[in-house]
Amino acid sequence: MGVNTVITQITSLFLVALVGFYGGKKDIIGENFSNGLSKLLVEITTPFLIISSFSISYGPEIADNVTKSFIYSFLIFALTPFLVKPLLLIIDKKKRNTLEFAMMFSNCGFMGFPVAQSVFGKEGVVYAAVFNILFNIFVWTYGVMLFNNKKSLKGLKKSLKNPGIISSFIGLIIMIFSIKIPIILMDTINMVGGLTTPISMLIIGSLLSRSELRKIIKDKSLYYGSLIKLIILPGALYLISILCGENSIVIKTLILMQAMPAGAFTTIFAENFNKDKEYSAFIVSFSSLLSIITIPIIIKLCF
Repeated sequence: MGVNTVITQITSLFLVALVGFYGGKKDIIGENFSNGLSKLLVEITTPFLIISSFSISYGPEIADNVTKSFIYSFLIFALTPFLVKPLLLIIDKKKRNTLEFAMMFSNCGFMGFPVAQSVFGKEGVVYAAVFNILFNIFVWTYGVMLFNNKKSLKGLKKSLKNPGIISSFIGLIIMIFSIKIPIILMDTINMVGGLTTPISMLIIGSLLSRSELRKIIKDKSLYYGSLIKLIILPGALYLISILCGENSIVIKTLILMQAMPAGAFTTIFAENFNKDKEYSAFIVSFSSLLSIITIPIIIKLCF
């Protein structure tokens, strides 16, 4: 797929988000409706998209790539703190942990899956699904430590039971054992999974419509943090991959996942632990807004 084609598709995604923004401003997609759509996305359409992506014919190379994606995802999450911590030393101590969490844990599911599908097709969704498995492991261990200075194994066990993780393991079983799903059932899975992209972008647009943009644009640390998250971090990971002689679709997909804006977990954890709730919402909103510009740039420069 040519770069210009990819950028056109990414632009189309964000035009759908613009429709969601309009819907949010007009209260067509109100907060309650948006919450309902989010639940539909997380519990039904995304799991179907994941299963659909694993349910196509793959050769031995793709099976090897799935193993690679596990290893590379682990390395990315293990390496990210070492890359971002030095850059955050100039930030107010009260904001550092929140920003580090935002740097490390991107919107790799909600926004990552449709972008991966647009750029790399169903194969990209497979690697994105593996990345999300490692995401959940790290977010409930290291992520909890950033806010509470202790791990939460109970939270980790709970996270591994969510529909996205379960569907990823179902998809792996289907791929490993070459299970053939009946055509009528496969068509249904594809149809429902296909709703993920438009629904996710509509929700993102509606969420941005409720952001207090005037407050956001006054905080310089949000610009700095977003620059690290959206440009410096994926750029550093890309440089490391080139130096290591790795330029496969696997590593490109995973870098793209880490180039997504700060994820909703940033706000969820801040609210749960009662730390920097407003600031966390701002970094999620602001980085999501800027990603409309930065994602096509990363694709153009790195892929």
